[in-house]
Amino acid sequence: MRSVKVTILNGARTAEDGLDGVQAEVVGLVERAGHQVTSFLLREIDIAYCLGCFGCWVRTPGVCVIDDGAQAIARAVVQSDVMISLTPITFGGYSSELKKALDRIIGLVSPFFQTVGGETHHKKRYDRYPSTVGIGWLEHADTHAEDLFRALAIRNGINMWSPITEVAILYKDENVETQREVIAKALQPVGIRS
Repeated sequence: MRSVKVTILNGARTAEDGLDGVQAEVVGLVERAGHQVTSFLLREIDIAYCLGCFGCWVRTPGVCVIDDGAQAIARAVVQSDVMISLTPITFGGYSSELKKALDRIIGLVSPFFQTVGGETHHKKRYDRYPSTVGIGWLEHADTHAEDLFRALAIRNGINMWSPITEVAILYKDENVETQREVIAKALQPVGIRS
């Protein structure tokens, strides 16, 4: 079995400690399956907001012109086989910490466009991209927020040329065993089997 390189982007903000346990479960599942994992707790990393300057596309292709923690994140993501995003679901979207990091890795795709399946998408910059798994965390069931989150994670996977995109939603009041099962089910299609 080939070892899979996994990058985890944890978008939990201060005082959102529920994702600490989720991250521990994900790391445990990945490592027990014999794979490599690199984790980033985004709130502890200096990451500036995207300037929208197009520097990562035209001045320094593939590398953001802002020299901060986002450069290491982009490097880890593009060298990974799987990128796992952990985030509290905020109005159906990502946390501000995760959104900021994802905005900063846009340089991993080309500024040029092509039509794919009747849709306009950025062209690939690299030959391969990681599969993606979006794991959202909710205080309680919220069908509307869940649907928005699923759609967002899937569309972002398409935009980043992810060969496989999976989405899982966890709830604060679920027991650890249930969360572990949901996480394991989301990781299986991307080659991580416990």
